[in-house]
Amino acid sequence: MAVRLPRSKIDAPPVEKPLEDKPPTIKADPAVPAEQEGQGQLGRIQSKVALWDSEERQAHAGVSLPLGKQPLQPSDQIHIMGLDLAGRYIAHTLAGCRTIPPVRYMLHKHYLYREWYGGSKQLTLYRGDISIARRRVVAEYIPEELVEQAEQAELQLKDVIHNLVVTLPASHVVPALGHISDRLDHRSTICLVNDGLGVAEALIDAYFPDELKRPIFLLGHLTTSLGHTDDRFSVSEVRPGRLYLSLFSPQGRVAGQGFDTKRHPPLERTARGTHLIRLLTAMPGLNATGHSMPDFLRYKLPTVVFRTIVDPMAALLDCRYDYLPKNRYARQMMDRMIGELSRVISRLPECRGSNRFRQFTVSSSLRDEVFHKLMRKKRADCKMRVQIRRGWDTDVEFLAGYFVRRGREVQSSVAALDSIMWAVKAKQVVEREKLDGDIPFETTQGGY
Repeated sequence: MAVRLPRSKIDAPPVEKPLEDKPPTIKADPAVPAEQEGQGQLGRIQSKVALWDSEERQAHAGVSLPLGKQPLQPSDQIHIMGLDLAGRYIAHTLAGCRTIPPVRYMLHKHYLYREWYGGSKQLTLYRGDISIARRRVVAEYIPEELVEQAEQAELQLKDVIHNLVVTLPASHVVPALGHISDRLDHRSTICLVNDGLGVAEALIDAYFPDELKRPIFLLGHLTTSLGHTDDRFSVSEVRPGRLYLSLFSPQGRVAGQGFDTKRHPPLERTARGTHLIRLLTAMPGLNATGHSMPDFLRYKLPTVVFRTIVDPMAALLDCRYDYLPKNRYARQMMDRMIGELSRVISRLPECRGSNRFRQFTVSSSLRDEVFHKLMRKKRADCKMRVQIRRGWDTDVEFLAGYFVRRGREVQSSVAALDSIMWAVKAKQVVEREKLDGDIPFETTQGGY
């Protein structure tokens, strides 16, 4: 069994662990059985209702539960995973708030961990001529190496991660969270901040099929314009923006069941479901706001649609953005994909109730949005093109691939999107084979 190295094996100074929150005292009522067909289905519903009811009891109830049976009070400890610009920026902002514990920065590469503790141990934000350094950050190494089976008991003592903000590229999230999946359960909330869609569903399929042990998921979209600096642990703020957040609710029926089970009250009306949203929206300088799913997608989809349509074309043609408008065949292909995307998005069940969203999904509006953004890119290079040339993974599975899956669910044609997705994957294989014949390469970017 693959397990991770204990911290005692890392040649870095020990860090002080934040104090645990004191659990509240609550009174729990027994769950009321529901009449369903089959004892297996009845037991599943009873377990869900009992869990949901126990979480919503208040601390002022008169009877205490036995020690170890109380649900944990929501924690304010936040972990960050992702050494990209967004991860550094969010971690730096959270480190400036003294009403929460020091933010914990999760690093997957040992050389990054050594570099942190061998340096200034701080994150720096450059805003014009002003630099802001913050040291309320604790680096945490998440090893990928295998260890002996005898050390597993020690590793099981690791704390549950209550609040996790992940800014990794969409294609890296599932393998990266596999190293800490044993520290994530129904007490955890995972906030996914990237340009892809469908990442939460992939995590549920990979690690959390059991709803009783499943974390809560938030989707995030950061519009702050950020730039690189000479230091790995610093970031430049080019233009201020906002962090849009929305609570993710899995759609569809459970496989093998003839019914849907819905919780009451809804997750968005519970303290556990909204704790991380309330934490992030209260952070000074982060400019975070919570939204319903249709409103959230209205803010995020322009970026996702652009990367779904334009980036694969630039990668396949091996060109910069400014070449695409000049090629009439490329324009025709992008128009066809825009039409398919427009029909898929307009049929999504989670967005049917929003008039504003329906106006956005009109094909002409979507086309104008894409081409206006393309013209503003000028001679900029495409991220997906760079990734393929270097042999790295791309996010095409969570861009075109997401809309292909959703299109089939709503019975909408996605032939062009499906073709472009497979073409990108084929080109990726070709480029990797070329690189494999020259020098060794890594399929991950940096060290998370």
